[in-house]
Amino acid sequence: MAAFGSAFDAPEHDDHTEGSLFRQWLVGDLDDPDPESEDYDPAWSTQDTPFRRWLVDRLAAAGSTLPAEAASSFAPANRYHGLSDSHAQLIVILTDTDVDQVRTAHKADLEDWAREQELRDHPDLAALDADLDRIRDRS
Repeated sequence: MAAFGSAFDAPEHDDHTEGSLFRQWLVGDLDDPDPESEDYDPAWSTQDTPFRRWLVDRLAAAGSTLPAEAASSFAPANRYHGLSDSHAQLIVILTDTDVDQVRTAHKADLEDWAREQELRDHPDLAALDADLDRIRDRS
């Protein structure tokens, strides 16, 4: 772990047992978010995004004992705050992937989000999108 620098030298950083400080941090039990500060959105703990689905899939594939809710530490916050190098490296460790895979999943999520925003900004496109979905579903 020393190869990733001091950010990963925290005590118990690899202890995923119930009640460990690392697990509590990862699933947000150490957080006491204030809805009035730091752009906190309570929906973050449940909002379904492509990056969150990717994280859950990779955590499961890596045999992690961490709950799926651990993904909420990184997604959808990645949309609002970006994905720092230290978070990307932590995700690499937790998911047994590489930085390119993490960055690719993050970029795909941002592209999906941009499309969502475009549809919200242009209601006529949202109606067209719904029509196209209905046509696709009939096939």
